[in-house]
Amino acid sequence: MTNWKNFYKYEAHRPAVANMLYEPLVNEEHTVFCMNWNHNNYFHNSKMTDELLQFWFKREVKYLLLLRNKKYSPEILDIDYAGRKIKFRWYDKGLNYLIEKNEIESIPSWKDKIRAIVKDLEQQGIYKINMYPHTFYFDDKNEAHCMDMYGCADSKSKHLDTRYLEPLINSNRFDKFIVNGNLDTHELYKETIKTNYANWPGDFLNA
Repeated sequence: MTNWKNFYKYEAHRPAVANMLYEPLVNEEHTVFCMNWNHNNYFHNSKMTDELLQFWFKREVKYLLLLRNKKYSPEILDIDYAGRKIKFRWYDKGLNYLIEKNEIESIPSWKDKIRAIVKDLEQQGIYKINMYPHTFYFDDKNEAHCMDMYGCADSKSKHLDTRYLEPLINSNRFDKFIVNGNLDTHELYKETIKTNYANWPGDFLNA
């Protein structure tokens, strides 16, 4: 894709790979975000196969469509099923970036907006195991949005076969939540929030 640049989160004041599953791209005008669910050079992952890319792409699409009427859902422009690409409106106001640049307070009541999204997902029985700051952003009206919905799990998808996790496992963090080859995503989610694994400022999700 020409004139598109990779998207990075910030970690320890430096740009870092935002995820290990898809290639995140932003257009030249910074108005469109593209999720490229095909083999790419953004992050070398020897465990990633086409089957796994297809699995996570379908999971992303599932929750995007399930939550499409929520105002915090990404504003989808196109879902290319054959080409495995998803495009949505982008405002170049990522939460992680705003925190890094000490500009987050320019967003009125930003913590309340994030809490409201988390609460709404939980009330629907949806637990997002990648509840990290870099998966949130704001629009031109300072309303919060949530992306990377492949990390969501409801009651029907609570237990995840560990063979789909191979591209994501780089530590023993998941071990205690795995039983008979399946990850209990809901228990992992609870632990993630409880321990503030995502390093939310002031641990405000537990406040």
